[in-house]
Amino acid sequence: MPSQKRSLKKEDLFFADKPAGCTTHTSLSESERANPGFDPNDGFKEMLEARLGLKLYTVHRLDRETTGAILFARTADAAEVLREAFASRTVHKKYLFLTDRKFSSREFIRESRIEREGSEFVSHQDGAPNSKTQFRLIEESHALSLWEARPETGKSHQIRLHAEDAGIPILGDRDHGGSPFSALCLHSAELVAGDIRHESSPPRWFTDRSLVHDRNLSLWLKSIDRRERLVRSWKETPETLRWIHSEGDPLRAEQLGDVYSLSWFDDELPNTHELASLQRLTEELGWKKWYLQLRGNRGRSPNEEKTLSAEADIPPRWTAEESGLRFEFRTDTGLSPGLFLDQRQNRKWVRAHSRGARVLNLFCYTAGFSVAAASGGAEKVVSVDVSKPFLDWSRTNFVLNALSTDQHEFRFIDSREYLAWAKKKELKFDLIICDPPSFGRSKSGVFKIEKDFDQLIAMLTDVTAPGGTILFSLNFEVWTEQDLYTRIEKSLAKKPFSIRRAPSPDWDFELPREPRNMKSFLISSKKM
Repeated sequence: MPSQKRSLKKEDLFFADKPAGCTTHTSLSESERANPGFDPNDGFKEMLEARLGLKLYTVHRLDRETTGAILFARTADAAEVLREAFASRTVHKKYLFLTDRKFSSREFIRESRIEREGSEFVSHQDGAPNSKTQFRLIEESHALSLWEARPETGKSHQIRLHAEDAGIPILGDRDHGGSPFSALCLHSAELVAGDIRHESSPPRWFTDRSLVHDRNLSLWLKSIDRRERLVRSWKETPETLRWIHSEGDPLRAEQLGDVYSLSWFDDELPNTHELASLQRLTEELGWKKWYLQLRGNRGRSPNEEKTLSAEADIPPRWTAEESGLRFEFRTDTGLSPGLFLDQRQNRKWVRAHSRGARVLNLFCYTAGFSVAAASGGAEKVVSVDVSKPFLDWSRTNFVLNALSTDQHEFRFIDSREYLAWAKKKELKFDLIICDPPSFGRSKSGVFKIEKDFDQLIAMLTDVTAPGGTILFSLNFEVWTEQDLYTRIEKSLAKKPFSIRRAPSPDWDFELPREPRNMKSFLISSKKM
């Protein structure tokens, strides 16, 4: 390190395991971060800060699609020391990468001058070199070569450019001549700062290269790899998680305790090849209890859904924990197992802001938000839904968390009917959760979000107490976050309400800058 007086201690450092698909830190401007159409936790650093309650300083960067070991400083002083250490090359880095090309030597050194030209980085052999990388072949199998790269300098895209220069472009690196693949096969395997060493295991296809040749399997395992790195960086092991989202089309996969709920979004069940890939996926991951539902034709009766399952018995009902609360999950009541995991951070927010509050949960389904509010100390929670079976399920979730079903209300009524009744009775709520369907039928008629949105917002504001808040969520793919914000703003007109972003969703669903299905805003009434 630069000097003994400025040596680093382990507590000065924060090592994380960066997943593919995100930048090291945000590139949003301050005005963009304030825009409701952008997620302020746009970069990996910002997500970790929000999730863990830390202040981190960027001293080391990885490309968006590069996985593995990354280092942040925990204090400004440590950041200065680390930046000097990286600049003086006393922090050592080891990368691994895969290529489907051959090279004549097992070891070589590549030097060049790397410069930015427009929006791209380019490697030149003429001029004084400003970058140097050592390469060593580790092994070859399944028509792929595994290489180790040790950069002695830290230029952007350095390893990718030097691999391209050498004629062994990285698999999946289309920007630099690599063959197509679902992932950029470049991994930060090791960082050494003084006597402090941090290692990161590479994706599964680095060690079992046969996985590369199964397109579906490699795509699904890329999704799994992203979540595994997120969980390690979160420093926790959740019981409920979305392991494969829309990037794994047509497959989705959720963990619900020790049961894995899989959905196949196609009109036909998996073919023979897809079934083989699916079977290998569950074996590779050690998923003993799993079931798969065909979810192509959403208009089909739930009782007509085709289902596949593992050989292990899948209970029709079981429980799992989310953020310290327990919920019941089911395979015998409709298509959804019982909890929408993309609302995890919103449920945490509700729990933290419910003490002493009168809470109304509309379209409550199995009352996940109601459980969060009651466990957070709400004075009274009213859960409203048009389904008696779902309200019974809601009561079960209350009992699982030792919450009184007498103190709180469960109302079997259309949500809009309840809002009209509550206005007539002059009821006011400190917190309202409204997560309406895009389309629904009840005895009151047909609900369509495009047609009924303005009326719904008006009815919500009518029963919001002064200083109260509406958590409004919508899972409607046609509208973007900016669209929803604009429509809320227009519906409020000159009413004394303000709008702000709800908590950023966890990254086991969409990453920032990807179109989000679930969009949420907090609509707050001004105090009188």
